[in-house]
Amino acid sequence: MNSGYYYRTINKDNEDGFAKYMDRSANFIRHVAASSWSEYADELRAGGDKLKQEIMAKIDHENYLTSALGENSTRVQLRNELDSALDQLIKRKVEDFELDYQEGKDMSPTIHNEVNITNSNIENAVVQITQSGKDSISKETALKLREIINSEEIKGLPESDRLEVLEQADVVLKELNAPATNDGKVVRGLRTLGRIASSVAAKVTANIIAQLLIAYATAKGIMPPT
Repeated sequence: MNSGYYYRTINKDNEDGFAKYMDRSANFIRHVAASSWSEYADELRAGGDKLKQEIMAKIDHENYLTSALGENSTRVQLRNELDSALDQLIKRKVEDFELDYQEGKDMSPTIHNEVNITNSNIENAVVQITQSGKDSISKETALKLREIINSEEIKGLPESDRLEVLEQADVVLKELNAPATNDGKVVRGLRTLGRIASSVAAKVTANIIAQLLIAYATAKGIMPPT
């Protein structure tokens, strides 16, 4: 067997799978964050860096185990080529994201994205992005809140009502983004935000916030307030 050809094929598979991961992650952020998606380039980059580190660690481990087979010089060379290629992919995909350039637009912006990479089956890939610096439920809740406050329903409210919603949403967002999030405050803040939305006749928003409240409280093991 031509070992160089074999390992180059593995490299190509890894690059293709990695590119799909980055594309699906970018599409997910655009879908969930709506008009605020551009603020999450650092999260996309961090997710790519984390996955790259996992891939390279697996390859380094395999190279160490097979060093006695006499093929290690070829494997190390191709390992270094893949390392450089993935760095370039991350850079290009983040730049495309910042410019809102999308290659093909048929990828589903689903939370559950499974990407197959040789010797590494990365499931729920997008969740890695939402875990950059914060736990996933906090990031997802913050993303959804940003989408809500930019929704047509909120934009269409009378100015005083809209500001009341935005002010309370800002309170919750600040807590979600704090270095040490107080989960009780988040739950109480979401409850208050839902009541405000309901009182100003933003029924769709109120229902979405109620779902966010239940999801967050459940994830944190807190009994949702009534």
